Amino acid sequence: MITIPSVAPDSRLHLEFSNDRAPLTDLDAINRAVAEYGARLWPIDLGAAPKTIHKLLAQQALTPAESAQVRDHFLLSRQRLLQLIAEAGRKPQVPGGGELTTLDATNNVSYPQLYIVAAGFDYTRFDKFHVNAAHDGTGLDEILQLLSGVGIRILVQTPDQGTITLHVTTSESTGWIITYDGGHPHIGSLTGATPGTKLLVQGIGPAKW
Repeated sequence: MITIPSVAPDSRLHLEFSNDRAPLTDLDAINRAVAEYGARLWPIDLGAAPKTIHKLLAQQALTPAESAQVRDHFLLSRQRLLQLIAEAGRKPQVPGGGELTTLDATNNVSYPQLYIVAAGFDYTRFDKFHVNAAHDGTGLDEILQLLSGVGIRILVQTPDQGTITLHVTTSESTGWIITYDGGHPHIGSLTGATPGTKLLVQGIGPAKW
């Protein structure tokens, strides 16, 4: 298991490389660096959300009904998901995007899934490099929306630059959309995230993986 440090950089975006390359903190520079791996980031204007949603994003814990309210507000349509995948330079793993509701059979978790980081909860099961793919090798297209919080890390193994690590931080007005090919080795780490961090994950493609 890889060790995930608990201290996040000060910048809202920080891309680190395991080789000698200097880190990046500019959105455009980061997108140029990750483009060759089919990944991309976009800011979310959280200020456009209704006040009721803002209030829920600021809460550390949500009831099931409140979680569903946040999830349903931010869920992206098939058309929008396919647009994001295309802008990242990828073709969808399944033509047309495949299933929008999918099952992680290993952990019995269905997607879309709104993760709300809880204090003291063990999230280390996410801290191993893995691929998300069906038995026939068809990968998952992953689209993440970081809606609140600090300390989310996305790690990707690359053939030419070793491991790249993206640290992402939100503000009251800005969240982030991140997409990458779940069929390549990666980690989406919640271990260093602050309690109350909210991450909406849509994993589309094969129905079961």
